Amino acid sequence: MKILDREVKCISRSDVWNIYPLGDLHIGSKNCAEKKIRAHVKRIQQDKRGLWFGGGDILDAIKPQDAKRFDIQTLPDWLLEGDAEETRDKLSDIIDQQFCRAVEILKPVAPRCLGLIEGNHERTIRRLYNENIHKGLCNRLKTVDLTAYCWLRLRFKMRGLARVIHIVACHGFGGGRSEGAEPNHLGRMLKKWAHADILFRGHSHTYHVMPPKPVLYVPANGKIPDELKLKYIYAANWGCWLYSHAAGASTYDEVADYPARPMMTEFAAIQPFYHTTENGKDKPYPKIEIRSVEI
Repeated sequence: MKILDREVKCISRSDVWNIYPLGDLHIGSKNCAEKKIRAHVKRIQQDKRGLWFGGGDILDAIKPQDAKRFDIQTLPDWLLEGDAEETRDKLSDIIDQQFCRAVEILKPVAPRCLGLIEGNHERTIRRLYNENIHKGLCNRLKTVDLTAYCWLRLRFKMRGLARVIHIVACHGFGGGRSEGAEPNHLGRMLKKWAHADILFRGHSHTYHVMPPKPVLYVPANGKIPDELKLKYIYAANWGCWLYSHAAGASTYDEVADYPARPMMTEFAAIQPFYHTTENGKDKPYPKIEIRSVEI
């Protein structure tokens, strides 16, 4: 697990910072929505207050040696373009081709990256083939290796004021065939990380946003309040960037009879110094929203 601290400078109370999870891209699969990924990366690049982190499975990372999952029919067209010699060179190292493609796509937003989480596809390559493509991506994008699980502490500062937002994120594990699978996965995270403000996970390819969970508490410092304080914890699965059913050769998802996935993702919009009043006095409180984006 990686625990990361990041200071973010704000100019005014109205500043809204957007935190984008980019996970389960599966660059290198024929069904990867690459044009949509590039458009989303451009959106992040143009967002002056946008930060992002990688959620794992950036690459499809399935080698021919993986007899269970590899299927030459699901390779993307760009991997087969060129003359015979060029195509042979590309097919001689499929993972490297996907790696270079991912770096080219993500490099424009590398300076805004909080770090990269390792997914199960990258982990499989590391464990079985002694190739640390996840570490390689971190190095090429000059960002932090967030391992499989991370705690991000974002300290927003403005003219002597400070507000802290805690984000816990992981790639995730477990299936997502049933309608209740993702609420159960996220529900377990909500129980486990009660001190956090925002929880993100992926892996199951199932976009899902939980209702905000209310938590009652008494502040650790200062005057004891007349009433219990209330905060909310937000939890979501960022979905995936794979078309689960598409015309053409059968995909792994189709053969395994996975359900059609919503082509949606999300980001967290944080207004650290949201202006409100309490007992007639101005009080800045963080305001958090999970906003959906159609892929």
